[in-house]
Formats: sequence, C-alpha cells, structure tokens
Amino acid sequence: MSERPLLTMTKSRIIAQQPDLEPQSLGLLDTLSTLCSFYTCEDLASFLFSDIFRNVAGDDEPWIIFEIGIYAEHTKTVELIPVHDGVTIADGSMTGGIPNHVIVIKSEQDCSDTLATWYNHIMNG
Repeated sequence: MSERPLLTMTKSRIIAQQPDLEPQSLGLLDTLSTLCSFYTCEDLASFLFSDIFRNVAGDDEPWIIFEIGIYAEHTKTVELIPVHDGVTIADGSMTGGIPNHVIVIKSEQDCSDTLATWYNHIMNG
C-alpha cells in the first residue's frame, strides 16, 4: 500500500489585482490551481517559504488566497494568505487548531509547527 499525502493545497480565490509574474511563477500558479499534495507539514512549510512560492506571493499587498486541507478529511481546511514577509493562516471554521483562529507566520519552522498542531487537533481532537 502506498503512503497517502497528509495535506493538500490549491488556489482558492483572487482578492486583489494580480501582479505581473515571471513565466516560472505563472507556471507555478497554474499548477496551484489544481490540487497539490504534500506528505509532511515540513514539506508544505518548506514550499511556502521557498523562493519560487515567494515570487508568486510578491512583495506588495496580499492578492491571492490558497486553501490548505487535510487529505484524509477533505472538508477540513484553513485559508493561507501569502504576505510579503511570511504567511497568514486563518481557520474560518474556528476548530480551535489555530490560536485565535488566525496566525501570522514568519518562519518555515513556525509554519511547520502550526500546520502539525492544526492537523493533530483535527485528526485527534
């Protein structure tokens, strides 16, 4: 039996004017319009703080929202808003897995820890 992914991520919606993007960033944005899977919280956090993803996010005001979901429980999701110096994760369902339902994250390690805490809260809560 093959290992199942832990988390998914996809583009949710555009909330402001899309900045001019390089061809590589446009390609990534196109890929993120489909359901992307990640096998660990560390993998997703590493991706969110990678140069290629930061190039899509841009340095200006937030313009796009992504949805992160639990692969095994596809209705369990949070919103991810890339900001110029990190990401904001918002739990619109207010599950209690994210402190105060919204958190601003400025490091890959904090992102991984937050995703793991949310996942464990949902799956073991």
